Amino acid sequence: MSVVTSQNSSSSVLQVEDQRVSSYQKWIGILAASLMVLVWASYFMSLKIGASSALTTYEIALFRFVIPGVLLAPLFIRHFNSIRKVPLIYLAGLLIGGGVPFFWLGAMGMKTGLVAEGSTLIPGVAPLFVTGLAVLLFRQPLSQWRLYGLILIASGVATFLLESLSGGNGLMGQGIFLLASFFWALFAVSVRQCGLSPLVAASVVTLPSSCFLLIYGLMYQPELGWYQVEWNELFAQMLVQGLGAGLASSFLFAFAISRLGAETTSAIGSLTPVVASGIALLWLNEVLNEHILLGIFLISIGVVLASGAIKTEK
Repeated sequence: MSVVTSQNSSSSVLQVEDQRVSSYQKWIGILAASLMVLVWASYFMSLKIGASSALTTYEIALFRFVIPGVLLAPLFIRHFNSIRKVPLIYLAGLLIGGGVPFFWLGAMGMKTGLVAEGSTLIPGVAPLFVTGLAVLLFRQPLSQWRLYGLILIASGVATFLLESLSGGNGLMGQGIFLLASFFWALFAVSVRQCGLSPLVAASVVTLPSSCFLLIYGLMYQPELGWYQVEWNELFAQMLVQGLGAGLASSFLFAFAISRLGAETTSAIGSLTPVVASGIALLWLNEVLNEHILLGIFLISIGVVLASGAIKTEK
């Protein structure tokens, strides 16, 4: 998953100029952004299915980081001189916000939460945190439409929380998802400020994370459950976590940005909770009550407005 694109740190944290491309290239960009939404939705489904299977969180983390880490290792080595020039605070933001801590929070949230909650709260609330960090730390201006979008996102979060407080059982999962969303916002701001391309930034996350996981496994030898899982489920987890979330999402996001611009790509990305919730409804029979549906609607519309896709004509 990705939220923002990399640019020079002197430019705006919240905005990226739209690209001037042909209509054909824009349609290709829309296709890439649509595939990106499917990858993101599949990622949340994979976490939920993995949380209820014999696979351990550690094993799913291996799929998520080791597979893309190995594939992106040459890119990491090739751009190492550029990587080591990145300020440590942004490298830490990449590793914490997009690495094992973020993944662990998402996996823990899925043990008690719904796919609809995770796919809405993690990517949907991230713009609220990103904008907060941009305004407070970088003194970025906040347009009226973005403010409206953030208010809708906050209203959607309140809808989720009020539903749980009034008798639902998902408050702990929602709290974990919100913390994961804050971590993802740290990742987004770090990517935006570090000056690395999305794939190079992905290598900074996946290669060190995979090394950490392998060392942890050798030292503590955690219990594994892969031998209790059907091969088709095991392959699906490797495909979705490793090649999908770990590699394809970064490429598709970067490609869509280059054809559509950051704002339109973010607006299309707001469809993620809708697609993920629909798949979970059909596949896992997740019950979506009116509070969850209202929360999804408010946050999705809020993301569109907060992305800057709608501008006030001067």
